[in-house]
Amino acid sequence: MRKGISLVITFLFTIFSFSQIQQDTTQIEEVVVKSSTRQKQIQNNSKPIHLVSKQEISRIDPSIITPVLNRVPGVFMQQGALNTNRITIRGIGARSQFSTNRLKAYLDNIPLTSANGETTLDDLDIEILEQIEITKGPNNTQFGADIGGVIQLSAKEISIDKNFSKYTNLFGSYGLQKHSILAGHKSDNKQILVSYHNLQQDGFRENSNYQRESLNIISELYANENTSFDFLSVLTDLKAFIPSSITQEDLENNPSNAASNWNAAQGFESYTRGLFGVTLNQKITDNLKNKTSVFTNFKNAYEPRPFDILDENTTGLGLRSNFELQTKLFNRNASFNFGTELMYEWHATTNYDNLYQEFPNQGSVQGDLFFNIDQVRFYQNYFAELSYELTPKINLETGISLNSTSFQIEDRFLNDGIDQSSKHRYETALNPRLGINYEVGRNKYLYANISRGFAVPTVAESLTPSGILNTDLLPEKAWNYEVGSKLNFFNNALYTEVNLYSLHVNNLLVARRTAEDQFIGINAGKTIHNGIESLIKGNINKGKTLWQPYFSGSFNFFEFDDFVDEENNFSGNDLTGVPDMIINVGLDFAWKNLQVFSNWNYVGEIPLNDANSLSSASYRLVNLKVAYTFQIGRNFDIQLNAGVNNLLNEKYAASVLPNAVGFGNSPARFFYPGLPRNYFFGAQFNYDF
Repeated sequence: MRKGISLVITFLFTIFSFSQIQQDTTQIEEVVVKSSTRQKQIQNNSKPIHLVSKQEISRIDPSIITPVLNRVPGVFMQQGALNTNRITIRGIGARSQFSTNRLKAYLDNIPLTSANGETTLDDLDIEILEQIEITKGPNNTQFGADIGGVIQLSAKEISIDKNFSKYTNLFGSYGLQKHSILAGHKSDNKQILVSYHNLQQDGFRENSNYQRESLNIISELYANENTSFDFLSVLTDLKAFIPSSITQEDLENNPSNAASNWNAAQGFESYTRGLFGVTLNQKITDNLKNKTSVFTNFKNAYEPRPFDILDENTTGLGLRSNFELQTKLFNRNASFNFGTELMYEWHATTNYDNLYQEFPNQGSVQGDLFFNIDQVRFYQNYFAELSYELTPKINLETGISLNSTSFQIEDRFLNDGIDQSSKHRYETALNPRLGINYEVGRNKYLYANISRGFAVPTVAESLTPSGILNTDLLPEKAWNYEVGSKLNFFNNALYTEVNLYSLHVNNLLVARRTAEDQFIGINAGKTIHNGIESLIKGNINKGKTLWQPYFSGSFNFFEFDDFVDEENNFSGNDLTGVPDMIINVGLDFAWKNLQVFSNWNYVGEIPLNDANSLSSASYRLVNLKVAYTFQIGRNFDIQLNAGVNNLLNEKYAASVLPNAVGFGNSPARFFYPGLPRNYFFGAQFNYDF
């Protein structure tokens, strides 16, 4: 696979070797206008939506999206490694063991979340993103099964008719290297963007080498003024070794250590993943539009772990269609959205014994087959939303979604004399939403909403380690109650948000440990997620100097309302795996061709177990980045950038494993250590032709 991708990029580089993309002011201005328009739409509704602009994405080194998301109030992404991440929104998904679930993610209307309910953003390179839009809580009816929220990623757009190409590189501590080539073309009736990215890092821990190659093709064809087609192709090839979690003692004294069993087995994950989609955009009448996407995805994965070797193949096929009608209702403006999302997904899972202990110093050695199961999931979501102008200053929003998820398991390993084949359908879920938005003054809005969401168990949660399907598991269900404000002051020089919410989750899905690195899913009770989110953004323009201070804060009061696990009653305890507070303070500065980005990030204590007897320590991170652009002629420019992450060399846990249990005489391994102070520098060469 890597050889194939390398051949493709060699061909692309030959074609575009005489040109690099220009980063000119006309392109920036157009993006700002587009973002400003969307920001206005976001403020004039009752959903808690946060828009991350291209400039905000550029604040970091382009290796991982974690720092970008962690500046969004209510969002917390834990980064155990470049390939070990977990995203939570308002505490939802914090008890997931090794993946992100309970939320939905999309790239240009194409789902990144599988029918299984798991989301992986690690494969997407930051450099292909134009903006990120995050809806928090179960407030986006049209996206179906989620409680935490929806992350909508928009791929880069070509702003004006031109041909261009761009080469960037990045070098950093612990063997970090990244090379990217991007090329594109836009004319009156089409545009195409092609990019290749190679990211690798030795890592500062044992057994943590990482390498990822990705090839992306994004294009749009305009058939006529009313019809266009979008094409999306994302291909990723990855091999990443896994150091796993470590104990408190190692975190304090030997954070570069890997877990001994993962180190001895030389555990890693390796996969080839593809996502392909075609979207039809059609203006049917002056008032009626439709967007329909057909997509497919695949993943071929091989993962040697100390307790087994996993060989997994996944294939998905789906359709998403959304109609938007602008009309009048009782002589008032109304917007009506309705549509569907359908997904089939096939999982073939095979497990083998890992004989690494019988063959010392050889890493993982594949043994006998002991588990072979196929699972087919069918996910259906039907939705309708109405936005209605009650008065010129009051807007009413309502919506409803109907979701059905079913799956079938076929046991292909019958040597044990047990046939575990079965079928199951979760109860059809009806999820309503009601919201109201009131304009109290020019660009000043108050809102309130109530909504319901749900999330079905993932494959990992629904199967026991022996492969038996647990049909007793129930989907999580939640009601969300919220009020908030979105206020602009001083001719949009100052923007503020304050959100207060209360999210009540029933049938809480938790992981009960059965062995080291193994668990089963159970329903254990209820949680209440009460929280306050705040955001302040300034925009002070003094001639050629631009100052942009910002503050974001999440203040979490999450607890178990009714939670009994076996004989243990944890009701009233703080929710495991979520910090009580997250604060970001920063100042961006621009003067002529110079840009400076700074951020101070505080993360509070995180309860490590349901009994709340252990917690991870709070920590503070300071990150800095400087960029300077040299303009050479009209068509060519070079940008140099450098920065430092964790300037104060804080020793901290970047991710935690909730309810870790030590077996035998081994202490529990709760922690994934964060990177010590690390540096990066890079260059970007742009040419327009």
